[in-house]
Amino acid sequence: MTESPSARLLAMFHEAGIPFDSVEDAWRRAEHLSPLLGWLTASFPDEGAFRTCSEWLRLCASRIDGGEPAAALFAQARGNAPRQAHVAAGKLVDLRNECILARRPAAAALADASNHLCEVWAAVTTHEEDGETEPWGRAKAAAVAMVTAWLYQQELDEKDKQARILARVELTRLLREARAAVSPAQS
Repeated sequence: MTESPSARLLAMFHEAGIPFDSVEDAWRRAEHLSPLLGWLTASFPDEGAFRTCSEWLRLCASRIDGGEPAAALFAQARGNAPRQAHVAAGKLVDLRNECILARRPAAAALADASNHLCEVWAAVTTHEEDGETEPWGRAKAAAVAMVTAWLYQQELDEKDKQARILARVELTRLLREARAAVSPAQS
């Protein structure tokens, strides 16, 4: 049997020397984005987890020039058409590439982050999970891409460790805000 998302989340923090009493305690106090995002993606196909990711992407996109199309494409992944999530994931790759060519690195990184999350949703909803769509790994990649997008938007050096920490903390705050908007009882 596979370890539950909650057990894995708590184990990850415990191994890092940050013991939390519960998942809710982690959501209240953690400053690390990727484990919380991993918990959400590992919870797919839960609709609440998808809506939380979608709201988080929307909140992030509202702060990144040209980011709205990526958030909108991710939201479309929940459509009723067969393989809709796979179509959305492909469009996110195209959007990322268009943003790169247009020299809009922040929007490109946001599209990349959105694609990582969308790929997991697509695989889970069509029962095509594999090593490339492992939720925790993809969530970590999405978190790294979103931190990069955040730094590019602010014209900060992506290699500045302190700036990355501050970006991660702010993005984690936005993830909590998204979760509270989707599931007020859990905030």
